[in-house]
Amino acid sequence: MLMPYVPLMRRPGAAAFCAAGILGRMPISMIGLGIVILIAQESGSYGLAGAVSGVAVVAGAITGPIQGRLVDRFGQRSLLLTGSVLCTIGLAGLLLAVRADAPTALLYLLSFLAGATRPQVGSFVRARWTHLLGRGRALQTAFALEAVGDEVVFIIGPVLVTALATQVSPYVALATAGVLGLAGGTWLALLRRSDPPGRGKANGAEQAPLPWLSLLLLSLIGLGLGATLGSAEVVTVAFTAEQGQPGMSGVVLAVWAFGSLLAGLWYGSVHWRAPVERRLLIGTILLAISLAPLPWVGNTVVLGGVLFCAGLTIAPTMVAVTACVEEWVPPQRLTEAITWTVTGILLGVAPGNAAAGHAVDLWGASSAYWVPVFIGVLCAGVAGVSITFARPKTVFAHN
Repeated sequence: MLMPYVPLMRRPGAAAFCAAGILGRMPISMIGLGIVILIAQESGSYGLAGAVSGVAVVAGAITGPIQGRLVDRFGQRSLLLTGSVLCTIGLAGLLLAVRADAPTALLYLLSFLAGATRPQVGSFVRARWTHLLGRGRALQTAFALEAVGDEVVFIIGPVLVTALATQVSPYVALATAGVLGLAGGTWLALLRRSDPPGRGKANGAEQAPLPWLSLLLLSLIGLGLGATLGSAEVVTVAFTAEQGQPGMSGVVLAVWAFGSLLAGLWYGSVHWRAPVERRLLIGTILLAISLAPLPWVGNTVVLGGVLFCAGLTIAPTMVAVTACVEEWVPPQRLTEAITWTVTGILLGVAPGNAAAGHAVDLWGASSAYWVPVFIGVLCAGVAGVSITFARPKTVFAHN
């Protein structure tokens, strides 16, 4: 299963930018949780903590496509260096503001700065793979590898930030997220050999139109995936608490992510003959089916097993979304297009969290699992619409 990835790592510069990309993505899984822990401990208000954390997520979602467009035009180096420094400054300012008991408006402003300037490292690394490999089977394997990298980030990051916050200090935890992001972003920026060249207006980057309807539907699938993940995570925390095992929530969620990691490795090792659109539809359908048993789960052990099976569908579905983008959009605007789907995932997490939280309050944890089940069904429906009505007439790659 691992053999197809060996030639990828032997490509010039690939191992370096892949490692830098994982390091630079660590803040994705650390900043939000770190802000919540810090502000909740210092202010005693989880509402304020969640709001300040949410501002960073929304800010990143808003500026993601803008970053992608700038990168397609000018290259990655300048934005990576500038964004990494500004994000670190925003986090440092937030730490000082919380320590000084600054006005709430300043907390929101600094959180927005940190979230808005954080480089979209995952999209940038995928663009580097495209530049290095061209379009074809090897690129699909590389996208699977990046999906695995995302899962690694979401397994390690929350554990690291929680351990630092509880064993050392929540200030140290959030500061560590900033330092890792700065180190990864700077390292990636310095790897100029693999940086796709900016094309600028003169080379047609502005004239190459995006298939907006297709991209909108793919982003909606990303929104649904984000909402599914966010809602299932909240309900899982509530479920383990109801079972008298609150400490098991992290273990169960790690099992879920591990299932996705294994599936991503397997997915990238297979030579697929089915069109990527069909794989996307099948992935969303399997996701909805695998989530369906959750409302009937009666204990934590069974929950872990069900979530592991559900995790097996996540990475392949996300890879299929990215592969559709890679096929459906002009190469001159690939980074911008990928950031739109990433934006959808980020924007979906917050409403998924909120809907699941209200459902838990109204019906209890077990019944609240109907929220991710319902969202999963909607994802499958949108995927069906996408491949039926929104596939562009012109595609830029064929598997």
